Amino acid sequence: MQIRSLLITSLIFLFGVLVTDAANLQEDKCKRLAAGSFTSLNITSATHHSATETAPEHCEIMAAIPPQRADGYPINLRVVLPTDWSGHALQFGGGGYNGSIPLHEGATWQTPEAKKNFPFKRHVTFSGDSGHQSDSSFSASFALNEEALRNYASESIKKTRDAAMTIIEAHYGRTTEKTYFVGFSNGGREAMIAAQKYPQDYDGILSGDPVASLSMLSINHHKAVSGFYKNEGAAWINNTQAKLVTKAIYDQCDPKDGLEDGWIADFEGCEPDLSVLRCSSGEVEDDYCLSDSQIDAVNNVHTDLKLSYELVNGVKGMPGYPWGNVDFDVSITGSRPVPSFPDPNVGGQDAVLYRYADSYIRFFIARDPQFNPLKFNPEDHAFRKRIVEVSNMIDATDPDLSKFYDQGGKLILYVGGASEVPPAAIAQYWNSIIDTMGKDRVSKFARFYIFPSVNHGGMQNPGLPCAVDLFSELESWVETGIPPGKLINTSAGYKPTAERPLCEYPNYPRYNGTGDPMKAENFTCTLSNKNIQ
Repeated sequence: MQIRSLLITSLIFLFGVLVTDAANLQEDKCKRLAAGSFTSLNITSATHHSATETAPEHCEIMAAIPPQRADGYPINLRVVLPTDWSGHALQFGGGGYNGSIPLHEGATWQTPEAKKNFPFKRHVTFSGDSGHQSDSSFSASFALNEEALRNYASESIKKTRDAAMTIIEAHYGRTTEKTYFVGFSNGGREAMIAAQKYPQDYDGILSGDPVASLSMLSINHHKAVSGFYKNEGAAWINNTQAKLVTKAIYDQCDPKDGLEDGWIADFEGCEPDLSVLRCSSGEVEDDYCLSDSQIDAVNNVHTDLKLSYELVNGVKGMPGYPWGNVDFDVSITGSRPVPSFPDPNVGGQDAVLYRYADSYIRFFIARDPQFNPLKFNPEDHAFRKRIVEVSNMIDATDPDLSKFYDQGGKLILYVGGASEVPPAAIAQYWNSIIDTMGKDRVSKFARFYIFPSVNHGGMQNPGLPCAVDLFSELESWVETGIPPGKLINTSAGYKPTAERPLCEYPNYPRYNGTGDPMKAENFTCTLSNKNIQ
C-alpha cells in the first residue's frame, strides 16, 4: 500500500514537472519572437498566457510596422498565437475612423455561446489600428497625413495581414491553411476591400453593416442632420418628439409583417405617413406634435441622396435611412438644436451621424479643421474633385468579385434593417454584384442577410432577435463546401428567447398567423411587400 502511494505521488510530481516544463517551453518560444529580427516589422512585446476558463494557452504579440515617410505613423497590430493551433487565421477589421486595435471576440451580433466558444476554435487572430492612433473613433484628423489616409483607406489591410503572416510562420514554422476576414461597420468596409483588392489572401469573408460607400454615407449623414441643424435648429426635434415619431412609425409599420410585436420585419415595406403628428397650425405648438418644417426634416432623413456626378464605380447617390430606428434622437438629432463648433460634442450630445460627417468633411475633403461642416455642399465645385479623389481611395463598391470567386472564396454579408448604414444601400450593392456576375455564380459563393429592426449599434425594442453564429456558418462553408441552410435568429440574453428565421434578402420573416410567435417555425421568409408591388 505504501509503495502504491509513493508511486502515485511520484507520477503526480512527474506530471507537474512535465506540465511546468511544457509551459516554460511555450513561454520561451513566445519570447524568442521578441528577440527575432524582421524586415519592416518591430516586435514591441511578446507575452505568454496560460490557459484559463475563457481562453486556451497562447502567445500574444504586439508589433508595429514603421511608417514609410518621416511624417507618417506606425501601424500597430496584435497577434494571438494559440499553443494548440488549428492551422487557420482570422483578421479583424476596425470601426469608425479606427485609431485603436480592435478586440478579438468573434463576429458582431453573434450568439452568447458563439462568443464564449470563439477563443476555443484555436485560430490565430490578428488586427491593427490601420496606421494612426486616436482615443476616439469619431476623429479623422489623421486624414491630413497622406500616408495615414492611404493606410486607413485600404493599404493597412494588406500590410497588417502580411506582417501577421510573417509572425505566424516564424512562430509555427508553417503557413496558414485557411485565412478569414471578419469586420463590422468600417471593419465591414475593410472586409469588402479585402474581397475586392486582396482576394488571393482570404478564403472566407464576413462583412457586417459595411460602410462600403463611406464617401456617399458621410454625405448622406450630412444631408440627414442638416435638415434639423440648419437655420439655427429651427426644425430640430427634442427627445420627446423623437419618441413620438418612433411610436407613430411602429404603429403604422409593425403590423405589416403579420404580428404586432415591436418589430418592423419588412424595412422596405415601411412607408409611414407622419401627417398624423402635425400640429393643427403647422407651427411649433408643444412637444406632442410636429410643425410642417419638423415633419419635412424627419422625412428628409428617409429620402434618397442624389448627386449630379459619379463617385468611384458609378455611384451617384444613396437611399435614405430606414424607418424605425429606436435611437433616432441619439443617432440623428442629438440633444440640442445646434452642434458645437469647431469640434462637435463639446458641452452636449450632438447627433452621431453629424459627428462622423463632421470629421469626413473637415479632414477628408476641406482639409481644414476650422471649416464649418454646416456650410458644406457636395455640389460645390470647390469640393467635387476632392470628393471623387477620396472616393477612389476609400470606397468599397466594386461589384466585380470574380477574382475572389475564382479562387474559391466565400462571402457572407449582413446588415441591420434599421441601421444608420442604410440597408437599402447595401441591397443596391448586392444587386450590382448579381447584375455584374450573374445570380447563379453569386449563389455559389455569397449570401446576404437582413437582421430586421436592428440599428447599427444593435439597438431595438427589448427581447427581440439579433443573434446568429454567422462566422461558424462561413467557416463550415469554406471547409466543407456546404452553404448555410436555414438560420435561426435569436434574442441574445433573454429567456425564453424570441426566434425568427434569418432570411436571405430580399425576403423577410412574416408571421404565419397561427402558432407560438416566439418560435421561428411559425414564420415564413417572404418577399418584401414593396418588391411584390
